Amino acid sequence: MSDIISDIWAGMKDAGMPEVMLYLADGTASRCHWDETALIGSTRVALLADQERRIVRIMPVHDCKGIGIASPKGTDPAGYRAVVQEKLNECFAATIPTDSEPSA
Repeated sequence: MSDIISDIWAGMKDAGMPEVMLYLADGTASRCHWDETALIGSTRVALLADQERRIVRIMPVHDCKGIGIASPKGTDPAGYRAVVQEKLNECFAATIPTDSEPSA
């Protein structure tokens, strides 16, 4: 269960949305691209630029409290949900159970 954010992000990357907002345990959020992550052993970490402290924060992705997609400038986030859903459906439609299929 602790790797759920990493799994969601990997799926979003596969659907063409590799840049996300990570919601951190301290209540802040940080934008990060999949290419700005690394594996340390079996733990995926995000390498986050902390301008205020002038450091690179190494945040285990599984410690993040949430994940999101920023809508493009000038785009209403409520309307952008449909774009995100369409990209995810295109990528994962074969793995999404329909109402007529029993879920496991």
